[in-house]
Amino acid sequence: MISANNSNSSANFYRLAAVCGAFYVVAQVVQEITFHYGINDSAAGEQAILQRLMRLDQFRLTVLLLSFFAITIAFGAVALRRARMQPAASLLGFAFTFVFVIAEILNRSIDLFVISQRWAAEYQATASAAAKQVLADRIGVWSESFGGYYFVLRMGLFLGCLCFAVATWDTSKRWNQIVAIAFAANAARVGGRIAEGFLGQAWLAPVNEAVYFPASVLIYSTLAVWLWRQASECTAHG
Repeated sequence: MISANNSNSSANFYRLAAVCGAFYVVAQVVQEITFHYGINDSAAGEQAILQRLMRLDQFRLTVLLLSFFAITIAFGAVALRRARMQPAASLLGFAFTFVFVIAEILNRSIDLFVISQRWAAEYQATASAAAKQVLADRIGVWSESFGGYYFVLRMGLFLGCLCFAVATWDTSKRWNQIVAIAFAANAARVGGRIAEGFLGQAWLAPVNEAVYFPASVLIYSTLAVWLWRQASECTAHG
């Protein structure tokens, strides 16, 4: 009876993790739709600042922020599921991806609650050209300083995905191989971003831009399906 209850609890946790992985995919789709219908991702200057006040952009930022809380649960579930088979790789995978999600949560929180809801609103409200310039400079400094911060964020995801690729690889189970390949593919995708942004490989920019959305949807959808299958296995073995 206790074993059955434990199996049901584990299955429910993996289902929750699968839903969290799916929510991350939904957030990526929402962002892509907003960039095509209302939000100019290439906006600069005053247009970029005032665009932050649009409800559509704040909705996008809110969904993205929540998605990083959700993906933490999905990553934790991967580590928990593979901890017995690959303890070191599982622990390191979660540790590195935790660095990634914490960095993203901090960034998205500041972006939404400070820059968009405070500084952009103050910029719109003031009639003083000098005050507008101060606020524009402040936003510009944050955007520039985030470039270095992004290295930590991307390295966390890169190393975490490499570790999870090792942790989930299992020649005896096809779906474990599939999700391991998905993690390795994500590491390669992020590695391209690191090479472009920090190793001077500017030629990768159009490739990275074209690959980002379809690759993210495919990779994290694969993760969500894999997690749902882990719930089914828990139930079957209960």
